Amino acid sequence: MNAFLTEFEQQIREGFVADLEGILEEAAHEKVYACAVGTDSDFVTLFLAVNTEQSLARHISDMRSEGLCDDAETELYYRWGISEFQYGEHSHFNHISRFLYAQDNVYQYKDEMVKIIVKIVNETKDDIFTKYNQTKEDITFFISMTDDELAEELENESVKLMTNPALVSEFLTRYDAES
Repeated sequence: MNAFLTEFEQQIREGFVADLEGILEEAAHEKVYACAVGTDSDFVTLFLAVNTEQSLARHISDMRSEGLCDDAETELYYRWGISEFQYGEHSHFNHISRFLYAQDNVYQYKDEMVKIIVKIVNETKDDIFTKYNQTKEDITFFISMTDDELAEELENESVKLMTNPALVSEFLTRYDAES
């Protein structure tokens, strides 16, 4: 592994666990159902986004009261669109993004970066989740891109690698009813 990928792995390992614990502590009284690592199409911005069943219900209620949610398709977007997730705004991944911005052509390492993120999520111990009244096996993990038409493909591929197989099928068919 080259020096860039070694440094990336170290930084994402430290950042993921620290941010995850902070978010799980904040949401300990709620049921986490999704945890996503978000990026942009150049792979130079990273952030952690988490949603809970309760925060989703509050968000949908708020959007309905503003006239911004009046159908099942919009509710589905609020459920899975990471820009709508309610936890993660204080992510410490900014230092990782600064590291990535300082590199030339980070995108060439995209596949290796995804593998590293998957590895870190998979190696995250169950006791981190149980400490905050969560169950890792009940959380859908995936990687997404906020500004790219390939986001759904990345989400679908990464969810298979990081999520309890019992949850994967529901995630993969999340948009089937829209067609």
